[in-house]
Amino acid sequence: MRNLYVFLRKHYFILLFLLLETVSLLLLFNFNEFQNTALVDLSGNFTGSINTAFRNISEYFSLRQTNKTLVEEMAKLHSRLPDAYYKSDAYSFYRNDTVFKLQYRYISAKVISNTTNKRNNFLMISKGSVQGVRNHMGVVIGNRIVGQVVSVSPHFSWIMSMLNKDSRISGKFKKNNQLVNVEWPGGNYRYGSVKEVPKHVDIIPGDTIVTSGNSDIFPEGIMIGTISDFTAAPDENFNSGTILFSTDFNSLGYVEIVVDLMRKEKEDLKATFKGE
Repeated sequence: MRNLYVFLRKHYFILLFLLLETVSLLLLFNFNEFQNTALVDLSGNFTGSINTAFRNISEYFSLRQTNKTLVEEMAKLHSRLPDAYYKSDAYSFYRNDTVFKLQYRYISAKVISNTTNKRNNFLMISKGSVQGVRNHMGVVIGNRIVGQVVSVSPHFSWIMSMLNKDSRISGKFKKNNQLVNVEWPGGNYRYGSVKEVPKHVDIIPGDTIVTSGNSDIFPEGIMIGTISDFTAAPDENFNSGTILFSTDFNSLGYVEIVVDLMRKEKEDLKATFKGE
């Protein structure tokens, strides 16, 4: 108690000043409309700024869940798009038969580990055989190619990305459907090589290369990248070019596994065919 008395006696001038200042401000803002309005606006702006800051912080920490939700919804959407359906002969109709049948289904998965600085790069994802993932399934992100499944456990899978010496993707020029092969020579993870470009094809920087659909791994029309440079080889049968991958392999957070629902039927048919 004595310490409080000493404190008040020592600082009573300052305390009295603060008290009178507070009373003066209250009288000023309560009995003057202009000052009162200005105070309300100032306090509202301050409160709004604080709320916005807290909301931004909250949204930042919820980005992971938001990204996961977006990828899951994107996988559902892909499964409903017209490209996910196989169209049979539109001029033949049968009772109790459908013209359109779902051919592709998409499974979203989180990327657990990923490399881009090695000669042979792989990703590990959070889905496995329990969720329907099998070897040799294609992996994409949106409408961009990532790689293919090479090993599966019950709850995880290894993906061989395009950044691998064993990766060889069947592609084509979007503008004229001319077939090419896309590989990764190593080095910069943003660029690959386009091989076996027919001599008669007029190559222009910016040309789009997409999947050809000739393999059982990827649907037709998935983006691989765009031509950034090309080389004419007079003494060779084909030209070649450099492609800028549409996928940024260094920033993959979620991917989608492409499930071809008609793959077994195609494989069974190939097994019965004996070509010369």
